[in-house]
Amino acid sequence: MSEPLPLSTGLDRSWFFRPKTFLAGLVAGLVLCSAVARRVSHRGYHDSFTRFTQVLSPEGQYFPTLEEMCGIARERCRPDQVLVIVGGNSIFNGVGQPADKMWTVELQRQLGGGFVVLNFAFRGALCTDGGAVVAEALRGEYPRQVYVANSSPFSPPHPYGADPYRYLFWEALRSGRLEAFAPRDEQVAWLKAHQYTRAELFDQWGRDEMDRALRFRDLWNWVGYTRYFTIPNPVTPTLPQATWARRRFADTEPDFEATPPGDRLRPEFRDAEMRIVRGFSEGFYDRGAGGEWRLKPSIRAQFERTAKSAFPDDLKGRTLIMLSRNNPFYVGLLSADERLRDSAAFRDAVAEWRKAGYEACDYGSGYDPADFGDRTHLSAAGGRKLAGQVAGLILEIAGKRGYLQKEPPPP
Repeated sequence: MSEPLPLSTGLDRSWFFRPKTFLAGLVAGLVLCSAVARRVSHRGYHDSFTRFTQVLSPEGQYFPTLEEMCGIARERCRPDQVLVIVGGNSIFNGVGQPADKMWTVELQRQLGGGFVVLNFAFRGALCTDGGAVVAEALRGEYPRQVYVANSSPFSPPHPYGADPYRYLFWEALRSGRLEAFAPRDEQVAWLKAHQYTRAELFDQWGRDEMDRALRFRDLWNWVGYTRYFTIPNPVTPTLPQATWARRRFADTEPDFEATPPGDRLRPEFRDAEMRIVRGFSEGFYDRGAGGEWRLKPSIRAQFERTAKSAFPDDLKGRTLIMLSRNNPFYVGLLSADERLRDSAAFRDAVAEWRKAGYEACDYGSGYDPADFGDRTHLSAAGGRKLAGQVAGLILEIAGKRGYLQKEPPPP
């Protein structure tokens, strides 16, 4: 009969797990991961960035962080160049324009080497989302700066943006990257009081404070972009593409110009599109005593209040808001009276933005139906027209603010 195995091998089991050693290792690992995240996000790692595509955006469960986007700017723009950040929605993102035909590529060409244009627009974003937050966060590093975004007449420019992009505003606010600005602070306080529960605010505060310390969002975005991706999403739902590093996906935006102009406007959508076109003005105007269209006082007051708080006062003058007109094919289907109201909406909205202290203009007047790929998005031809108009306005802003001088202006 063999001898029974000894219950002890002589090794001290406490050698395998000592709480102090474990905690020290955990802390060291967290510090190392945080340091890596800070380093890679600060210097930038998007070596072939064009714009935020669907796979590289919240649509694909990829949420670019504030520091990640700032890193893209640092990677591309020298301190002696004028930084032009483009924000706004899918129109300015360049939907329907391939990467090499994107309107911001033409804008860069027209502005020349003294400027760097970065397209930080997102599909469905407000003019205060995404790029607006990055521009404000970089105001000290890049005092030569112009922010450009699009909007529609009297669309409320909420200073805290809109979901799903509002996380960037909270991130910038909690990390101290935004200016203290009383009108905006009042709007944010109202938002917290009316649209969030205490549990939601606490959860948000906890996540943001942990991320400030550990930078886990920056770390995981770097891993997801350069190594592998593990979050299920509707853009890449099947294996193996679902786990590919996001850098493997090229910017493959379809080209509107591959479709003949006559085939771009689908008749079955015409009624729905016309309701949208009329909605650009019909809820904002009443008849005056002489039968003319007059902007409702309540609309004017509400817009004035929101526009006042959208951007800090010292940033308004270097913010260019472009109001997006609809395809002239659809505008031409309006009655003569409706066209007068539509024109009044764009004229009055530009005036209200300017009165609030911003640079503003509209575009699309004089464009052809072939300059559009649908009701609102521009083809590459329309993008070239937009780029020419915006380039001239940026040069005006740069001249007025002294950006073209050798010495940098104050932030």
